[in-house]
Amino acid sequence: MGAALLPALLYPNKAFALLPDEEDEDQVAKAKANRRARLAQQRGVTRDFMASENLKDVRLEKELVPVQKAIYNLAKSGAELEAGDVKGAASTLSGPWVAEFSSVSATVSGKDVSAKLTDAIKGVQAAAAAGDLNGSKRLFIILVSDLDTWVEEAGLSSSLKGL
Repeated sequence: MGAALLPALLYPNKAFALLPDEEDEDQVAKAKANRRARLAQQRGVTRDFMASENLKDVRLEKELVPVQKAIYNLAKSGAELEAGDVKGAASTLSGPWVAEFSSVSATVSGKDVSAKLTDAIKGVQAAAAAGDLNGSKRLFIILVSDLDTWVEEAGLSSSLKGL
């Protein structure tokens, strides 16, 4: 019997190591994305229920004030760009509302998405400050598209006005 087991001991089969979940970066990123999606879906269900019962989520409304300000300022800067007022748009795109929006968007959807939106706002602001009307308009359209996508993915479309 020992002679039968000797080859198995000398030439063991290839062992596959199991990595803990924390060490597999792809799996961790996938788990985080799934968790964000489930939380966004859950927030949407909660909002829909509260809306159907004519209830208001005061905490959510307070948290979304910077997002609503951002939408207002983006609409105003879009109108200024449409009218050809690049300096007015640059002025509207600067201000404390950008940092406030960045903070809230990071809380809602994570730092990566928040950074992308904040960079898009700053890109439009830089183009407008440089006096590039066509570039500002092009970047503004991309920014608004990204913002719409973010609002839909975060499940905030029913809570925000002006989109």
